[in-house]
Amino acid sequence: MYISAAHIDVKKHQDYADFSVELNHKVIVICDGIGEFERSREIAEFTVNQFIEKNYSSLNEFIYDSELQEIKNTGLEAGTTFIKALISNNSDKVKIEYLGDGGIIHLPGDFYNLPNSDYPYKYNEIMLPHNSPNGELNRHLSHRSSEKNLKSGELELKLNHPAGDILLLFSDGISSLEERVILRDDYGRYWRNEPETIQFILNELGQLLNSPTNMEEFQEILPKFNTSLLKKLKQNDMLEDDASLGIIITEEVLENFKSFRND
Repeated sequence: MYISAAHIDVKKHQDYADFSVELNHKVIVICDGIGEFERSREIAEFTVNQFIEKNYSSLNEFIYDSELQEIKNTGLEAGTTFIKALISNNSDKVKIEYLGDGGIIHLPGDFYNLPNSDYPYKYNEIMLPHNSPNGELNRHLSHRSSEKNLKSGELELKLNHPAGDILLLFSDGISSLEERVILRDDYGRYWRNEPETIQFILNELGQLLNSPTNMEEFQEILPKFNTSLLKKLKQNDMLEDDASLGIIITEEVLENFKSFRND
């Protein structure tokens, strides 16, 4: 299983993301600092680094981190959202935990095979953001967080699709569920509003996977692609805010694309 995470500064410099490819503890952590607090980048970066360096498996472990308690005692006013994907013991299961907003989508490895459309559409949104109806965060990690605010969402996925599995995890600088409103036309048909950032990412990812790739080198290729992709989004003025993107790709995806090219 191949993983990557990267972030890019666009506006307030408050996103932070990183990953670890340790054999028995592969993890992606994405944090998006809460904009109303000036020093939120500090807590976003601290949260990511603690998870990576201390091999934490759950948000609850981090909440009782001694260094975090010391920071709280200084009176630092800061906050962040949180998304984590953990693959332990080299398994095919991914444990996801999140707090706040952002998004996670799940794609099959044949998402780029498009018999019915000019645009990739075969994916599912699997994260329900912690937002109130007016868009405010109602769960987050900050100096104001109560026990209620710290109840994380949790998912466990077994990645065993016949064509392989892809997960994209991102902060709301990339997209948010609130943007994907359902529209009804004059003929009574329902349509989903699709953010251009998602289609851009899917197209770039499809091109990467559709090019001949040595699977032994792909773990080195993926992080470079991830960083380059965020830069392209920024250069094309497709990001209005700081953005983070995590990617998980199973070996079966590369095998599927290889067989598709050979056909």
